[in-house]
Amino acid sequence: MNDIQLTPELELQIANGDLAVADNLKQAQQLLLVTNKGEWKQNPTMGVGVSNYLETGATDRLSREIREQFSRDGMSVSSVRITGSTLDVEAEWK
Repeated sequence: MNDIQLTPELELQIANGDLAVADNLKQAQQLLLVTNKGEWKQNPTMGVGVSNYLETGATDRLSREIREQFSRDGMSVSSVRITGSTLDVEAEWK
């Protein structure tokens, strides 16, 4: 799905004097991972809040939350792997 693109600093990306538009799957996944519940005005129950899980060791809870949030956003999740400090999610738009 195409949507407005953001820079790595989460600012609007401008290209040729206009808003940049491109496939946004990875951007949507990143935003869902880093935002907490309550940060999305239009849907306050969205957001994984991955920073809340960093030192808890609750990888099962984190994996379940990722699957739930990505699915609610219209993605089909094929795998979530958490090893040490590495998180690898394979998901595509349905």
